[in-house]
Amino acid sequence: MNSTGSHTMQVNPARPLRLLLASVLAVLAVVLAACGGGGTVPPTGVDIRPLSAEFTQRKAVAYSPFRSNNRDTEDITDAMVREDLALLAQGRFTLLRVFDSSDKVAARLLRIIRDDKLDFKVMLGAYIFTEKATILTPTQVEANKAFNQAEVDRAVRLANDYKDIVLAVSVGNETLVSWSGSAIASTPTVVAGYIKYVRDRVTQPLTSDDNWAFYAKKSSEPNDPKLVIDAVDFVSMHTYPLLDTVPPAVPNWDWQQQDVPESERAVAMMDAAIEAAKSEYAAVRAHLDSLGQQAKPIIIGETGWKAEPVGNTANRAHPVNQKMYIDRLNAWSAQAKAAGTSPVSIVYFEAFDEPWKGDPGDPLGAEKHWGLFFVDRSAKLVMRR
Repeated sequence: MNSTGSHTMQVNPARPLRLLLASVLAVLAVVLAACGGGGTVPPTGVDIRPLSAEFTQRKAVAYSPFRSNNRDTEDITDAMVREDLALLAQGRFTLLRVFDSSDKVAARLLRIIRDDKLDFKVMLGAYIFTEKATILTPTQVEANKAFNQAEVDRAVRLANDYKDIVLAVSVGNETLVSWSGSAIASTPTVVAGYIKYVRDRVTQPLTSDDNWAFYAKKSSEPNDPKLVIDAVDFVSMHTYPLLDTVPPAVPNWDWQQQDVPESERAVAMMDAAIEAAKSEYAAVRAHLDSLGQQAKPIIIGETGWKAEPVGNTANRAHPVNQKMYIDRLNAWSAQAKAAGTSPVSIVYFEAFDEPWKGDPGDPLGAEKHWGLFFVDRSAKLVMRR
């Protein structure tokens, strides 16, 4: 889900000379790897930078500090962030995914973690807006390009200034899936270009967060993920079985469980939900493998379950069901780690409820009530021991 809203960068189609140079560099990379250069070189794409053990072993959660109906006008303070970090530490969520590289959130968070010597690591984001001329005026296109360039420059600076805390960088959030909002809808060429720009300037592994349907090249998806898959060190896919049941989506799993006794339907539904998430992961894994990218790891960059039955989720969203989904995620993660397979990490969405998400005036909006904690920072059932 989306949690946000210099020089001009323009990514042009590769010319024949660039293609020749890319081929030469690919051959040289294979030779260097054979001579002990390090990394894993797939048939196409980058020399993969491995995710650290700290990244894969820590419990991960998506974090934003906003508490009001208007994130743009809300003042975020150090005290607010420190309160949040104390709660997340109690829950042992010590890998935080943030969506941008803003001074307001990301820079503040990293400074507090370092200054207070806190045991947290961060998956840093770079938020990218659309550059499509079919959506914007020429002036708006240039303004968005300027913002995007400034944002990736901020990401580079923070990743380098806080190398001991930032374990990975994600460029773009749900910008390429077919239902991406017009404000951020992008193209694989643009996103891959920004990934390369950042990757050339930092040492951490790079990814781009997007829905599983994009990365699996589902038939409904117009964007081919190959350029992005080749550009990243690992894939960060999103899976939301709950939202797959909400119109206009066509359910791809049986949430109603009518063949099960009514007293057992909730448990059966949550068992089916986690199997749906596993199926979406398997579709992404299969597509990567078909591209010769068997060595490229996958994380679940976002998944979760609403605790309140709003946004057309009656009989599905519930505090108990949220807890059952998290329990099943934890079991899946433990099994994958024991077997040494993907997903190598699962990022739960999200730490705290955010009233501004979706329509701030609609308390029943589909993007609300996903947090482990209520907006007042009291714990939901899933966090109670």
